[in-house]
Amino acid sequence: MPNIVNAKKSGVITIVGKPNVGKSTLLNTICKKKVSIVSYKPQTTRNQIKTLFSNEMLDITFVDTPGFHFAKNKLDLFLNSEIKKTFKSCDLVLFLVDPTRPVDDEDLEIIKFVKSYKLEKIILVITKCDVVTEGSIRNHINSISKHFTPIATTKISSKNNSFELLFEAIYENLIGYQQLEETQDSDNFNIAEIIREQILLNCKKEVPYATGIYIEKTSFDESKNIFNIFANIFVEKSSQKPILIGKNGTMIKKIGVNARKELLKIYDCKINLKLFVKVQTDWRNNPKVLSLLGYSNK
Repeated sequence: MPNIVNAKKSGVITIVGKPNVGKSTLLNTICKKKVSIVSYKPQTTRNQIKTLFSNEMLDITFVDTPGFHFAKNKLDLFLNSEIKKTFKSCDLVLFLVDPTRPVDDEDLEIIKFVKSYKLEKIILVITKCDVVTEGSIRNHINSISKHFTPIATTKISSKNNSFELLFEAIYENLIGYQQLEETQDSDNFNIAEIIREQILLNCKKEVPYATGIYIEKTSFDESKNIFNIFANIFVEKSSQKPILIGKNGTMIKKIGVNARKELLKIYDCKINLKLFVKVQTDWRNNPKVLSLLGYSNK
């Protein structure tokens, strides 16, 4: 943190940017825990995810949003609505830009959304700055500045994990202090996200995007200190089911083993995780299934 002698400040900060720009990585690194799942594939985050960060000078509710993308189905419409929803109550926006990719229509659409909510406090954050030249970074800043004027611009890198300048910009642009609402983690949501993360990391092509996770039942056996979890993995096509299961069940076993390892980092008990693959045809356009999986604004 910078050497600031003023009073502590607080606020709600929304993190936006196109898919795979580094939003979830930034949030997890700042909070020093897994708040949002991460993979090298775009469209990893599907819900707005809130977490409270606190240090000696700041109390912040960070909101990680799905990356904006052009809608192809009702799930996509939900993802974009999650971005819009966060704009209504935030104090600052962190607009993340990846300098390894050109400024394109997705970036401009996000800027258009932000402007439509008359949000003027936008901090431009250049990610992955360790893998590009200063000239490339300047070109990106100039390209973005043609469409809006950020109140501050800062650079970050996942390698050095230095956020001093980012925190300084945040502090300078928050007004005062008020008690923030506690963020509540949902067990079922966290478990489903961890399972989905392993699918993203281990499966290829369209399969990860065609899967939805439904936690059918959980129970805790106090006498054995075992957390029992029964989860359904929905796929859209019959042809996707054997891919997800793998030859002799190798893929679903790998997903389950790796998911258990991540769950053991969160829960101080044994984990009994049972995964079942089921076909729900075209579920990304089915309002009932979307609601069941938590992708609904109702």
